[in-house]
Amino acid sequence: MDLAVLQQIAGELNELLPGGFIQKIHQPLPREIVLRIRSRAGELKLMMSADPLLGRIHLTKLKIPNPPRPLRFCAFLRAHLQGARVVQVDAAGTDRVVRILAVRGPEQEKVRRELVLELLGRDSNIILINPDDQVIMDCLHHIPEKDTGNRIVLPGSRYSFPPARPNRVISDYGPFKAGTHAGISSISGGKKKITLQPGPGDEAFSSVNEAADALYGAELVSALTAALRREVASPIVARIKSLDRRLPKIEDDIKRIQEYADRQEEGELIKSNLSRIRKGMTRVQVRDWSTGRDREINLNPALDPVGNMNLIFKKGAKAKRGKKMAQERLRVTLEEKKAFEDLLYFVQEAADISELERIAAETVKPQAPENRAKKGEKKVSENMFWSFTSPGGHLVLVGRSATGNDVIVRNKSRKGDLWFHIKDVPGAHVLLTRKENRPVKPEDREFGAGLAVHFSKGRGKGKMEVIVADAGDISRPKGSVPGRVSVKKYTTILSAGSQGDSVD
Repeated sequence: MDLAVLQQIAGELNELLPGGFIQKIHQPLPREIVLRIRSRAGELKLMMSADPLLGRIHLTKLKIPNPPRPLRFCAFLRAHLQGARVVQVDAAGTDRVVRILAVRGPEQEKVRRELVLELLGRDSNIILINPDDQVIMDCLHHIPEKDTGNRIVLPGSRYSFPPARPNRVISDYGPFKAGTHAGISSISGGKKKITLQPGPGDEAFSSVNEAADALYGAELVSALTAALRREVASPIVARIKSLDRRLPKIEDDIKRIQEYADRQEEGELIKSNLSRIRKGMTRVQVRDWSTGRDREINLNPALDPVGNMNLIFKKGAKAKRGKKMAQERLRVTLEEKKAFEDLLYFVQEAADISELERIAAETVKPQAPENRAKKGEKKVSENMFWSFTSPGGHLVLVGRSATGNDVIVRNKSRKGDLWFHIKDVPGAHVLLTRKENRPVKPEDREFGAGLAVHFSKGRGKGKMEVIVADAGDISRPKGSVPGRVSVKKYTTILSAGSQGDSVD
């Protein structure tokens, strides 16, 4: 953002913001701060960016997500600026620096604060200053002396204006002019820039702030979407890794338990050789009837023959029970991992910020008590799933999120309906709701299987194996993660994926 554009934007802001109150402060990205200001023109969102390449300041109409936990600098700004009234917005005449003066508190105890945006490339920064003594209270980017030579930008140090740069080109557009129109023109390399004198073919805007919002909007939305996607996916990925670490441990437990379970056979061998065993013996060699070879069995010398036999039978029975429990733990862990992988798939496939926020709200944040459905009921929204019609006229539902998958299993399915899910690959649950007195034909099954592949990570990878089960054989364990199911029995079908016509 060049100096002329910056000065014009600051001039427009100085006409709109003074008298407005800073209601909320967000930090959606590491280098971006958003001030929500209630002004005479309504609520305005002021974007301030200290990005080295895309540093800027302008009003925006974009939807800006609010991270659940504020970063350090954002929390500091909230403590010192939230509720303050904007007094003035000013841009320096010789460099890319914008200062926003604000006051807070009653008339007798007014506290003044100054928020400074410096667009200096690598050293771009957002700084909060006490204007009474010009001391830096805090800053987004801490710059010690060793990085810049002479100028220190650290909390507690005295603020100094950035040193003049040699050969600095001063704008020839003159001072701020109210009502200036702006445009976006193309330059070499396919890039675009804001111009204060729109020419033929330029995209025209009624203000420079509008032009800036349009120019940077696409990149900002892309960055915000990527940041929110990482934030929503982070705990899910961590949980999947945790389950991955758990699985080998459970499998090792099963192997170890199996060794004890095999001792049940040793008990039978001792039982048939009791006459050869005496108290005090540490081992006995017997003929193994299953292999026809001699086998050595360890004994407890403190026990008599019957005591050794009973001890081995007891350990073998205990091992069998332990093996059953370990296998159940393995099954539950695998089901939970698959459910979290499905959830991660929906996060990765989300198209925009609104969809990511909806997925996060449905799957991560618990519902408030007043928003919960009555006991035995579950709130069902149409945007939880897609609807299709199979060749045979059956309604087919496809989950759009983990909660959508949950709703399909718990609220929409009944015995006789068909449930589809691509095997061992993250994806959506698909339910073919069978109409009474209308058979499910092979092409209906192929249609459901195709949707299961299309709405999964297997899409475009050729023929994939799809699980097909009666909805009566599907259950959702109580209290489990949304989307987790247990399948009693199923068949499989190969499908390359397809997409039908939605009835929505």
